[in-house]
Amino acid sequence: MTTAPEACDLLVKGGEVLTLDARRTVYTAGAVAVRGHTIVAVGPEAALLPRWRAARVLDAGGAIVHPGFIDAHLHINAHTCRGFFQGDSSQGGGRGPNYADWKAALRPEDEEAAAALGGLELLRHGYTAFLEPGSAFEPDAVAAAARAVGVRCSLADPYLWDDPSLMDVIPGLKSPSLFARVAPTRERALRLLGGQLHRNRDPDGILHGHVALYGEGTASDELFRAAKALADREGVVLNSHLGYDLDMAAAMEARWGRPRFAYLEALGVLGPNATFVHMNVIRDGDVAPILGAGLSIVWCPLAYLQKGISLRLPTRIPEIRRRGASVALGTDSARQSTVGDAPFLAVHLAAEAGQPLAPEDAIEMATLGAARAAGLDRLVGSLEPGKRADLVIRRRDAAELGPGIEAAHQLVTLGHGPTADTVLVNGQVVLEGGRSPRVDELAVIAAARASAGRLAARLGLGAPGRWPRV
Repeated sequence: MTTAPEACDLLVKGGEVLTLDARRTVYTAGAVAVRGHTIVAVGPEAALLPRWRAARVLDAGGAIVHPGFIDAHLHINAHTCRGFFQGDSSQGGGRGPNYADWKAALRPEDEEAAAALGGLELLRHGYTAFLEPGSAFEPDAVAAAARAVGVRCSLADPYLWDDPSLMDVIPGLKSPSLFARVAPTRERALRLLGGQLHRNRDPDGILHGHVALYGEGTASDELFRAAKALADREGVVLNSHLGYDLDMAAAMEARWGRPRFAYLEALGVLGPNATFVHMNVIRDGDVAPILGAGLSIVWCPLAYLQKGISLRLPTRIPEIRRRGASVALGTDSARQSTVGDAPFLAVHLAAEAGQPLAPEDAIEMATLGAARAAGLDRLVGSLEPGKRADLVIRRRDAAELGPGIEAAHQLVTLGHGPTADTVLVNGQVVLEGGRSPRVDELAVIAAARASAGRLAARLGLGAPGRWPRV
């Protein structure tokens, strides 16, 4: 007896489907069935098509279909300062406003404009989600842009810190105007802590909340313990910068009198729900606490590269991952790169450090690892029944994705640019034919350009670049 097909809302067929399931199954002629915001079936096209009757069918035409990549560390409000602050912004340089002054000058409309621009860039590069690490002054502005564009994001409270005494080591990231706007006091930090967790009340939405501390030695023991206790209680991640700068790491070690992770282990703030970003400095004494805690590491290869750290201390992140640590990838701020460059850079920087990564490793870091680092692994990171339908169909006509011999290689090393054709987030089509069906892209770009102009005027910044303009 023939069984009648089940109804679903959308069916993707004819794709080379990279599932990222436990076996890392690739269906060379695969299909994905979606009902509402959830994946209900994944498998060979020949098996799925007779079983499902869809209201809409998307034919991938042989293109790569994969789980949406996730940027596990993106200061998305920095998208409009591109060109003004080049090189290692943490060291400042010259007279006039520094990068911290730019950040302090952002208004809600500026953050919304930057986030909308960044959201479109994410989708075009095959990213369906990002984690904003507590550097958006007005999280509601970023949330509004993410909702409009249709990209998933997790938000935290802005600049939770209470001890800036070590920040003289990274003077470009501090300024009187920044401290005036987000005072580094314990009273303020504790009052705001957990203020974005209300976003988790909607179990079906694309906006989420987590706990974040600015990090890099700017949190007292009391603030660190309070943040970790809240993250434990609410079942979310605690996210913090750590190991961005070699000199800052040395200053923290001098203050604490031991390796940083040995100190944090004794403080009781490590664990599987702890996510530490950058980790450009890993000492021998840090390895056991990192591996023992089961925490997540977010590597931002461009930030590592632009600070010249490889000349002083080769990265140990590929080694630590090989030894069992969960590693994700992040952009940091896309001031001197595009979203999507991280997997490409990770593969090549790992090779330089003598710890090679395969393209498959980079994709795992951009999906499963990033989902875990963001605390969203129960929802996204793979194409499996029960997960949210956050998926990407790459273009069929992109030369960068040819000749199509090995999908992981093509995605990471060659086709990591804006080669997404169709993108679903939460079961909704948010990119189609490489364009947004939800927002006017030219208007988004114009709003971002106008915002950058207003900020430059507000800070008295001249036109960047060395060449004369007439």
